[in-house]
Amino acid sequence: MKGSMVLCGVGGMGILKASEVIAHLVVQEGLSVRQSEVHGMAQRGGSVVTHLRYGEEVFSPLLFRGEADFMVAFEELEALRYLPYLRRGGAIILNRLTMCPPGFDPSRYPKHIPETLESAGFTVLAIPATDIALELGDIRVTNSVLLGVLSRVFPVGTERSWEEALRKAFRGKALDLNLEAFRRGRG
Repeated sequence: MKGSMVLCGVGGMGILKASEVIAHLVVQEGLSVRQSEVHGMAQRGGSVVTHLRYGEEVFSPLLFRGEADFMVAFEELEALRYLPYLRRGGAIILNRLTMCPPGFDPSRYPKHIPETLESAGFTVLAIPATDIALELGDIRVTNSVLLGVLSRVFPVGTERSWEEALRKAFRGKALDLNLEAFRRGRG
């Protein structure tokens, strides 16, 4: 088994922590993993992307265009920005969130992004992850909601092993809240 994914969004959304959880999961399932982090202007709300490869033997984390099996997009426009990395027929876990970049005219923000992605041949699992996180009382668990959705289609791990990976990444009250968010995303 081998595969790859791209996680993308805006700085401060928990993309790197989500990548860490996936890496824990893959390793505990006996596979190798390599991940790369491209930060951009993360502290200023800029684009952030992580490439992740997993399999029996992995040499490099960097992906070629059209290679990723999965995309976890924390914001809709970022899904479009990094779409060239996803292979035809790949799966997109999409947070139903739109954030206009500073200085960007909101009327120019693309409309109907999930439908556009589906009509282009991608499998799209769109969920209002940020809204769910806010219902749970902490926007910072958006990433765990999205991981719950990913766990439905990701070919590695069981619900129990995903929860164990979350336990490695979080502690105390943060762990409890992230487990709840994961379960909400998993449905």
